[in-house]
Amino acid sequence: MKNKLMRFSGIFTIIICFLLISSINIFGQEVQVSEWNIPFLNSITGPIASIGEYMSWSAYRAADEINAAGGVRGKPIKIEVIDTGVSKDKAMEEMAKLVDSALVVMGPVPEACIMAAVPIAVKAGLFSLVSSTSYEYAVEYFPWTLSWYPITEEKLPPITAAWAKLHPDMKTVVQFVENWAAWPPMAEAHAVGLESAGVKMLSQVDVPTDAIMFGPLVLKALAQKPDGIVLTCNSEKAAKIIIELVNKGWKDMAKILVFSSADDTALYTTGGDSIEGISIYNYIDLNLDDPRWQAFREAYKKDHDGIEPASLSTNYYDSVYMISEAIENTGITGDPAKLAEERVKIRDYCRNVKGFKGVQLTWDMTDGVPAGKGTFLFEIENGEKVFRAMAK
Repeated sequence: MKNKLMRFSGIFTIIICFLLISSINIFGQEVQVSEWNIPFLNSITGPIASIGEYMSWSAYRAADEINAAGGVRGKPIKIEVIDTGVSKDKAMEEMAKLVDSALVVMGPVPEACIMAAVPIAVKAGLFSLVSSTSYEYAVEYFPWTLSWYPITEEKLPPITAAWAKLHPDMKTVVQFVENWAAWPPMAEAHAVGLESAGVKMLSQVDVPTDAIMFGPLVLKALAQKPDGIVLTCNSEKAAKIIIELVNKGWKDMAKILVFSSADDTALYTTGGDSIEGISIYNYIDLNLDDPRWQAFREAYKKDHDGIEPASLSTNYYDSVYMISEAIENTGITGDPAKLAEERVKIRDYCRNVKGFKGVQLTWDMTDGVPAGKGTFLFEIENGEKVFRAMAK
């Protein structure tokens, strides 16, 4: 009996050694860090601080969930939010501090900061997830980033066309456009979709970035006698324009369409009852029947005075999960001696991940461009978004 136990013990030891060797073959050396530090260059002060706040919130939430489940390869994730405001110089300064040591970076957020700082990361071979911008900005830095969205001229026309089809009597539209980052190209895509649905675009109304008074802009738009209005400007400006439209007699609120980037706290706090009935599009299906999403939604509302998750609120939540998956599935160690090759592993995994399970949907990436992401159209009823249409 003793000999049998000894033989069994020997076999068991061999099996354990085999599994350990297999693990080393699969994952390389053991993890060399006590935690996975992910720097996030974000705008938590300045004119888009409200956007930066909920992006940070979502990144922290993802890290908390992952850590509660045991971390990544047994080590916790730490999100290091670094404030750049909207300063190009600050973004460059902070990125320069990271290029010698960071395994991966999230951000920067505003396009001016992306254009200033990401070239520094590219030169150093540091992968940066700029998950808040459009394809047209991100593609300039491929393969050292990816696009969180499909090509703008392909993605946005279907949703404005869907809005037009809900209102067949809407024959003419005026668009208010703020010349900020990716917004003018988005405005052009809006117009393409509307024109494809037989809507005539009237003269565009430019919204100055430093605009305070909106009455003259609204009068300029209304003088053209439009049937519909599209607002491609920041959330506070969109709210104030809507208030002016209502004050000047606009009645058909569903024929005011607010674009995704203005789906932010200030739209609701500034707009108040004036935004009741408006149309708005974004990239979130609020009523998705999924426990993970509903947990995210309720936590967000709890921390944001009952306001529903903003259009871009899931981007960096999913980004943290994507990075974590890359570390887990490619055997990243965090060894400083392997920094260059492990950066490439994360880059290549994220840019071509298949079946990635985001909090809203599952999608594939092909050479840094996603497929299968939808856009959703809502109307505001009693302060809540009510689904009207979806476009892919």
